[in-house]
Amino acid sequence: MTYKEIINRFRTITDNHLMLEDFGYGDLSDLKYVSQLGTDEERVSYPYLYLLPSSSTRNGVVMNYSFNMIVMDMARPEDGANTDKFDNYITIQSQCQQYIDDVLAQLYYFYKDQPEIQLTGITYTPFKEKYQDVVAGMTATITIQVPTPLNECIAPYDNWVLQSTKTLSTRLFDYNDYQL
Repeated sequence: MTYKEIINRFRTITDNHLMLEDFGYGDLSDLKYVSQLGTDEERVSYPYLYLLPSSSTRNGVVMNYSFNMIVMDMARPEDGANTDKFDNYITIQSQCQQYIDDVLAQLYYFYKDQPEIQLTGITYTPFKEKYQDVVAGMTATITIQVPTPLNECIAPYDNWVLQSTKTLSTRLFDYNDYQL
């Protein structure tokens, strides 16, 4: 399974989820907001799943792909004297954690072509941020382990020449030098 296939699976899972409205991938500076001006394609619909890549490592025959999966929704403080001003933020954070679990479960259980995929090192961090929109949600730091052995046979090289460490000496024989 390639890196691109993993990203595409996140996109497909997000598109098929009945609550998640939008998917994004890239650097944090590429995050979209509703209040941004532009076409509908440039604006975000909430709840929004954003996949932020992190460092990937190889450990022998296993690739470890790491991501911060950010799930967020529009947030607002509750109004009124008898209300908890944080209740809306906490509710959204809780819902976003469930959306993350939904995506991870789908990634792990739905696809049968790579049953050896392991999700490891998952941590959850709730947040409330005020960018151009006030958003709340949850960030999951995840590592996806995929068996990816190195394969020298399929490497695209055209300079495969057998190199010998010994120098071979050759002698030329003339057929006429042999006596029967």
